[in-house]
Amino acid sequence: MAKKTQYFIGLDIGAENCTLVALNAQKNQIEIVGRTQIDPLWRRGSLEMGEGIRHWLSELKLDKGIKAVAASISGTHSMLRLIEVDESLPLEDSIRFEARTWSGKNDNDLWINSLSQGTGPHNEPAQLVAAVARSSVHSLRGILDAASLPLTEVSLDIVAAANSFEVNYPSWTDRLVAVVLADTRSLQICWTQNRQFVGHGVILAQSTNPADELALEGSNALQSGLGLVKGASSSLNGVFLCGELSGTAGFSARLGSGLHADVRLLDAFAAIPFPSAEAMAEQLSEISPRCATALGLALSLSQGDRL
Repeated sequence: MAKKTQYFIGLDIGAENCTLVALNAQKNQIEIVGRTQIDPLWRRGSLEMGEGIRHWLSELKLDKGIKAVAASISGTHSMLRLIEVDESLPLEDSIRFEARTWSGKNDNDLWINSLSQGTGPHNEPAQLVAAVARSSVHSLRGILDAASLPLTEVSLDIVAAANSFEVNYPSWTDRLVAVVLADTRSLQICWTQNRQFVGHGVILAQSTNPADELALEGSNALQSGLGLVKGASSSLNGVFLCGELSGTAGFSARLGSGLHADVRLLDAFAAIPFPSAEAMAEQLSEISPRCATALGLALSLSQGDRL
């Protein structure tokens, strides 16, 4: 009897849209990509959001066979820092101290995760530490419980987008690169080099024209090295743009104004096997940069060793 297909699902619940990528767990290839606008009725609460997502998955014929789900929380109000640790102290104590200092909260009120990152700016052993209010994770779990989905992993959206970059562009990983996640009212920069995190910058839109504001402020941030803790922004080799604003006319050109490095759209499907992609080449080309977070989440389940 043929083995039933099981899926690793990367689910990106954004401000306006839900995006998912389903990887075939046995073949490690993309089989389903979906995007839907969030219905205003879904916003009434976790139960309504979960039920809406469950109905959407049923339409995609993904109501069965899901092995595990990874979902994201926005990194815009989260701690994402490279910290150098004193090896004479317990690692967990050092990480929790940093998280408490950053947030001003009891670390019991925080969801905290970490990943070894080689050395920091002073060549001491370093950890990439992520921390966010535990209530945000509880809310996400409530949504997925209502959707009857097995939430296995939680990650920050910008980290997932950076994972997607690393897998799809291995020839770039030794160079200083900025992965830019531009959503409707925020822009995040993940600085990365040699497959290591070297900084995180966040810009929140304040004006009534967020795309124009984020393109201008994002360009300034890339030139000044906003959030960069190791290396110099003058060494920037490339910018890989993803997120909701990536397809907005003129956004990438404005973001790249004044930069010596080119701005490229992050093709989330550049290097991952995707048997049905040829028949949907035009549609996938348009939405691919908006699927970077969802793909990175799915990859975290299939490949492991991700934040």
